Amino acid sequence: MTGKELVRISGQVALAPLALPLLAGAALHARRDAGRRRRDRERPRLLYGPTPIISIKYMRDAMERAGYYARTVVYSSLPIFAQSNYDYSLESFFKTSSAASAWRRGASVILGPYRIFFWSLRRFDVYHFFFDGGLLTGTPLRFLEVQLLHLAGKKVVVFPFGADVAAQSTIRSAEWRHGLEVHYPELIRRERSILRQIRYFCRRADYVVACIVHAESLPRWDLLTTLYYPIDTDRWRPVERAVDDGPVTIVHAPNHRVIKGSDYLIEACRELQEEGLELELRLVEGMPNEELKQLLEASDIVADQFVLGYALAAVEGMSVGKPVLSNLSDPAYYDVHRERTGLDECPIVSTAPEDLKETLRRLIADRPLREEIGEASRGYVLKYHSYEPVARMWGLVYRKIWFGEDLELEYWHPDRAPDREPVTPLAAA
Repeated sequence: MTGKELVRISGQVALAPLALPLLAGAALHARRDAGRRRRDRERPRLLYGPTPIISIKYMRDAMERAGYYARTVVYSSLPIFAQSNYDYSLESFFKTSSAASAWRRGASVILGPYRIFFWSLRRFDVYHFFFDGGLLTGTPLRFLEVQLLHLAGKKVVVFPFGADVAAQSTIRSAEWRHGLEVHYPELIRRERSILRQIRYFCRRADYVVACIVHAESLPRWDLLTTLYYPIDTDRWRPVERAVDDGPVTIVHAPNHRVIKGSDYLIEACRELQEEGLELELRLVEGMPNEELKQLLEASDIVADQFVLGYALAAVEGMSVGKPVLSNLSDPAYYDVHRERTGLDECPIVSTAPEDLKETLRRLIADRPLREEIGEASRGYVLKYHSYEPVARMWGLVYRKIWFGEDLELEYWHPDRAPDREPVTPLAAA
């Protein structure tokens, strides 16, 4: 533990006995307004954060387009995503900067979670958190946050992004566990803490949304999705390219090489090049999202990950109309998704590591096949991952948890349950 961390923790511990009654009083004061908005059938106001994953920006944008008031707040930043993607940060509340005094910056870290929680109570109704914590994360009150929000008449939705639910003892795949051990060895030391957070949110949250492989770590989920966040298909869309007789370009982001099976891909491409096939493998690491977008647009094939799952990079590749390779072959993980979420329609070319070389050989040699899969990929993203269907899904969740409607959301997409009358989303305000 560093000196700065010790100061932060000591400060937040010292403030907790004072903060708790103040926040509880503020929660009681906010409860009346929440009840009135619910009785008046006002759409809930949405808050996302505080982990700076780009998915919260996409969810905010989708829900704003659907007519909701939605905002994001983050406590840190990632170099590949600009801070401008988010509405609020710790610094914006305390007006700190790199030139600010050490005292002011320190105060923002110690006081920030308490102040932002207090600020949020009169402004938002449904809080969306990852399993690594809510607005009071890092404070002694982190395991009282959902109770305080319920006291204020609020609702809490949680969903995983990956490392927040990566408890090794809950993961079936030995290769996936090994990849996590290689890239995130600290997760082994933190397993008890991770499991405690998972149990807390699964017990206390109003709604738990699971996705793809991360569902297995959750003792409870209320809705299963492949991905719960959308992509902006107006921004991520196919672009016209002149026919090029040069090497076929394959884009891969090996930021977690073992988890993504990058070495399998690199070896397969090397062997194909030695056989005389014209291909170029472009490895992308630490690249800003806008530059990645341009690279994907100029590519021929997007190679995602070959141990488990598909994630944002695969959706981005499909959205710009490219054939995407990933490994969706394990029935223990994917059969339930094929039944419930639309994964059975997914045009991702499911490729186990031992099949990579032959799959690439076929796609490299067959431009019309690449174009056919790319067109299907774009259609799939429009149907399941664009703003409209994802906002529709979330609208149904809010009808259930905010207005208390008795809705069955096991098959949220209207095409997934043809024998039942489709549930209509919340009417526009």
